[in-house]
Formats: sequence, C-alpha cells, structure tokens
Amino acid sequence: MNMESKIPQTKQEAFAQLDEMLSEKDKKKLANGEAIEFHFSLGMWIRNNWIYQQDEEDVTRLAKVFKMDYIVFDPDGLSEKIIEHYQRYLKRKGL
Repeated sequence: MNMESKIPQTKQEAFAQLDEMLSEKDKKKLANGEAIEFHFSLGMWIRNNWIYQQDEEDVTRLAKVFKMDYIVFDPDGLSEKIIEHYQRYLKRKGL
C-alpha cells in the first residue's frame, strides 16, 4: 500500500485506485465483512493520501462523493465511509 495517489474525483476513480492497490486476498477479506481490520491499514492510507495531504476544497468534494456532510466531517469517519462504499462495490462484483 505504498502507492502514490491523487485524490479521486468520483467513486469510480476511488474504487479503481483501491482495486489496483489491494491484493485479491485483501479484497475478498474486505468483501466478506471484515472492514474493521482495515482501519489502521487501508483507512490510514486513505487518510494520509486522500484527506490529510489535500486542500479543503478537494476533501470537501471527496466527502460529497461519498455522501458525507462536510460540516460533521472527521478524517476517521470519511475513511470509514469510503471503505464501506468500497466494500459494497466488492460485494456487487461477487467477491
């Protein structure tokens, strides 16, 4: 998970980046409901690369993409929301 990343503008861009980063084993693990295990790995990567290092406008846009009200925004909450959306995406793919 040392991949450089630019902040995604859409869910599809976010999911494409995550698809590229994660192993098939990790995707299956996440799809099968073990999202909490990813808080300090994938969640931290999301916070460090897509949230903390970006300007407020980009983070606000990312929060809106994932249907999170920026007024009640917190980095942990946003990374959790992104992981939850990605988990649903993986389940729809049949992993």
